[in-house]
Amino acid sequence: MLRARQKQIRCFELEGAESQEYLNFIDKNAPLLKNYLLLFKSPIPTEVQQSLQRYELAYSFSSNELRGKVDDQVVLYGALEKEPEPPKAPESPQVQIYERHIRSGEEINSPCSLVILGNVNHGAKIHTEQNINVYGRCEGIIICMGVYMVLQNVYSPHLVFQGEILSQAHLGRINENTKLKLITKNGDIISIKDIA
Repeated sequence: MLRARQKQIRCFELEGAESQEYLNFIDKNAPLLKNYLLLFKSPIPTEVQQSLQRYELAYSFSSNELRGKVDDQVVLYGALEKEPEPPKAPESPQVQIYERHIRSGEEINSPCSLVILGNVNHGAKIHTEQNINVYGRCEGIIICMGVYMVLQNVYSPHLVFQGEILSQAHLGRINENTKLKLITKNGDIISIKDIA
């Protein structure tokens, strides 16, 4: 018996890139792309298909235009070759402090720990190799590879901590009150504790 279900999904349309650009984009954003359909507008090269399958991402090829509503919060992520990192100076800061809001469309990629005293707006993306402290409202994408995160109000399903996307249960625990939360990870167990 045929079963048909209608679902509303979010989709990324991808076009106009070489195989390596697609691979860079997938490698960089794989944890966040798990909740989306990737729709390629031209035939998908074999090595790109293999990468998509390795990350277990949903994808398809169609040259037809989708009739869905275009998101008014469009954020473009360049799939560029990674630039060589400049040599680190010994006096480089270990902590970067942002005494402002992180705007929609802004992208921060830092090897340092981050302290953000404002909001992280929808459409902003933050990636840090160290720890992060956000003392405002968080609606954007956060990828933290450090030992801990401190968050208060989270309104984004796109939080990645040490390579793991935080579940709805984790987000519910963070938002159950207005206190700051300390988020740590021991093995596969994510711990969330009130700190203020």
